[in-house]
Amino acid sequence: MADVSYPIIHEEECKGCGRCVIGCSKNVIELGTKLNKAGYRYACYSGEGCSGCRDCFLTCPEPLALEVYVYTKKEEDND
Repeated sequence: MADVSYPIIHEEECKGCGRCVIGCSKNVIELGTKLNKAGYRYACYSGEGCSGCRDCFLTCPEPLALEVYVYTKKEEDND
């Protein structure tokens, strides 16, 4: 597992509405230049800088197009 948060964008489900781009406070999501099978320019993650806030997920109107992996540091057991 990675030790950072990041969005997972399912390009074939994305309709390219751009709401996740606007919703991202870190400006790490943009609409790409490639088209998915339905002919939409899908959203792309820049690869770094995600805070895991989930704002992109909450603004996305398309079910299953976007999910966010949120890294949480686990405390060590002191037993």
